[in-house]
Amino acid sequence: MTMQCFGFHQGATPEDFSNLPPEQRRKKLQQKVDELNKDIQKEIDQRDALTKMKDVYTKNPQMGDAASVGQKLAEIGHNIEKLRFEVQKFEGWLAEVEGRLPVRNDNSRRQSGLYETQNTTTANNCAQDRESSPDGSYTEDQSQETEVKVTPTEFDDDFDDEEPLPTIGTCKALYPFSGENEGTISVAEGEVLNVIEEDKGDGWTRIRRNEDEEGYVPTSYIEVYLDRNAKDS
Repeated sequence: MTMQCFGFHQGATPEDFSNLPPEQRRKKLQQKVDELNKDIQKEIDQRDALTKMKDVYTKNPQMGDAASVGQKLAEIGHNIEKLRFEVQKFEGWLAEVEGRLPVRNDNSRRQSGLYETQNTTTANNCAQDRESSPDGSYTEDQSQETEVKVTPTEFDDDFDDEEPLPTIGTCKALYPFSGENEGTISVAEGEVLNVIEEDKGDGWTRIRRNEDEEGYVPTSYIEVYLDRNAKDS
């Protein structure tokens, strides 16, 4: 009976992994695209080998039947077309998911780069001032200038990695949710939690119980109360 239940669960899994939270769905889709591309490469390698074999058989009929090899080449060509169609399908779903995922980390990296550029410009201006100073302390201060440039960037990166998403509201669980998939979080009926990311249109809301527990739950399982001030900011 256990095997029958397991098989039903596997068969019920949507092809586009839409039952998973956004981040986990993106990983599964990317993994599928990579697997399909490997399969395509295998078919291409086999096609190249058979093409050479067919050329040999055509020139030397006594060594083999070129026509039978041609049939195999046609089958491989059909397989490659099917695999490429599958890749396009999964890449379309992947692009859709990536368009909905938050880009907070990318923005943080861009801001860190901006701060680094500003610090570098300021340090270079200070260096020019020291070149014209009469005390001859330019060489000693140049090492200090390097330290000033590097330290803020490292601090920004550490701060960005540790900074949690702000709370934008609260929610109440209407039904219990087990949270068995990676990236999800279990909730009990009637439990009140903090909302840190709205539903992006994929049916999942990101919530936080405490500093160490956060994850996605189906939006239909909760009643959301957004803080308007937090949302506007």
